[in-house]
Amino acid sequence: MINQDSGKMIEQVVSNLASLKLSSCGIAVSGGSDSIALFHIMTEWEAENKPEIFVASVDHGLRSESKAEVEFVKKICEMKGVKHFSLKPTMNISEAQGNLQDNARSARYQLLRNWAILNDLQCILIGHTLDDQEENLLIRFLRGSGVDGLASMENMVVRNEILWIRPLLKYRKEELRNYLRNNNYSWIDDPSNHDDKYQRVKIRKLLKQLKSNGLIAPNFVKTADHMLRTSKLSKEIAKSNSKTLLSFNVVGQITFEVEKFSKLFEDTQFRILSGIISWFSGKFYKPRFSQLENIHNKILNLKRMGATLGGTVFKKKNGVVTVMRELASIEENYLVKEEKFIWDNRWLITLKPETKEKLYVKPYGLLGLDDHSFSITSEFDKSALAPIPTITTNKSVKFVPLSNLEYDIDIELLNQDNEFYKFF
Repeated sequence: MINQDSGKMIEQVVSNLASLKLSSCGIAVSGGSDSIALFHIMTEWEAENKPEIFVASVDHGLRSESKAEVEFVKKICEMKGVKHFSLKPTMNISEAQGNLQDNARSARYQLLRNWAILNDLQCILIGHTLDDQEENLLIRFLRGSGVDGLASMENMVVRNEILWIRPLLKYRKEELRNYLRNNNYSWIDDPSNHDDKYQRVKIRKLLKQLKSNGLIAPNFVKTADHMLRTSKLSKEIAKSNSKTLLSFNVVGQITFEVEKFSKLFEDTQFRILSGIISWFSGKFYKPRFSQLENIHNKILNLKRMGATLGGTVFKKKNGVVTVMRELASIEENYLVKEEKFIWDNRWLITLKPETKEKLYVKPYGLLGLDDHSFSITSEFDKSALAPIPTITTNKSVKFVPLSNLEYDIDIELLNQDNEFYKFF
């Protein structure tokens, strides 16, 4: 039986969701108190138009306890009759270059995004709180982030074709834990949340000290709200300019004239470059500003240039920049396991249900000479075609887009140019 205070919290959290009239909804649940509270709030929501709920847990494979945590969430879902999915990265995150937590976060969002698309979910709910908002602001301020980095998390935002909703942004972590305690709900306390080797743990302790010494005002987090308004305005300016600057083709290449690019506001130039990279790579998070600066300087100051960032290749020749997907960043042989799946973050591939062959997806640029028993009718050169998907077996090529090969398959570039601007 839910007590009165818990009932009020549920009503407040779901009030904005009810107006969306969703039919299906995914929740990212790790087993921690925030996401577990969100799960129980959603399952206890009583309404005629309540959406069907699905839950996903991500096992990054970084801790020995992670498998047990996923099982903990799975059992809770079974008790409430909610379908649960366990997601795991195909790559070893611990061996990837860069910040471990940043890499894990990026992989998590990519897995959740693909899960939502494949299961036709209308949105994904995530359990970020007011405490997370404050921590993010301080982390990014100390890192030297710009307007976008300092902007607050939004309650609702569309990114990478997915509506992400954060219903708990007005709540403190302790409020959610009190809700769980009052209703005898358990959660898992991740030991890494207390490990000082992680920056976020240090920031959490610093925030507590700053508050206790009166060095941070209660409305400290409002700075992020001000930055969000500025960020939205800058994004709209960049979108408007890019629509007259950029040209797209059916295989996903982008071109633009450097002279026109150079006349835009500098902030707009950086936003366009960042948006292009995110579009090609399918990455939820944008590249660091210092990395963008290097590409930006080369585009403006060199007559000819070639540079790679975030799985994206930039080439400048005769005053024109051509941008394409980096072939080396694409998995060489992807074993097809489902009838409908996403390949290389950007291509939605759908096979006929009766397909029984063992199939692989391979980028066109990695096909051997012996595989070319087909012809392509296209004005595109091999470098432009190199990143597109082909369907193969161990012995032969079954399908290549724009070729004379016929196969019962549908291949769609998820990020056509009308979707491109979502990445800004």
